[in-house]
Amino acid sequence: MTPSHSLFERSILLTAPPEEVYAFHEDPRNIVKISPPSLRVEKVECTMPARVGEEFRLRVSQFGLPLEWIGYWDEAVPCSRLVDGARKSPFRHWRHHHLFAKAPGGTLMTDRVEYALPFGLLGRLLNATVMRLVFAAMFAARHRATRKYFATRNR
Repeated sequence: MTPSHSLFERSILLTAPPEEVYAFHEDPRNIVKISPPSLRVEKVECTMPARVGEEFRLRVSQFGLPLEWIGYWDEAVPCSRLVDGARKSPFRHWRHHHLFAKAPGGTLMTDRVEYALPFGLLGRLLNATVMRLVFAAMFAARHRATRKYFATRNR
């Protein structure tokens, strides 16, 4: 990570083994199951399983704004970590680490996002104010939905 990039990180304990949590996250189509209401997923194109260098494409609407996202798998270590980058996104830089660690009762999953906004000084101002709140709300919603998914699946 360079000094011009920002970092957001959040962890959650899930009641499922790392192999199940990894399998869920390596399928970009599952974004539909965990997206907050502010993110409407319109289309997902991907191949399975996740392989380093493989692309996935998303067409979404965030806060009513249409976005095309072209991501790629930068790392894929089964049951341990998935790392995706973006070839096309609203960010100048994007690297999202999905980390999975065996823990008592299941898996400690950590989302670690390295990112940089475009727009120079305006982007830095947005990051220092709005973006941290947006990420906190988005990942809190995603983690609640992921916890619920695995809690109901393991009954």
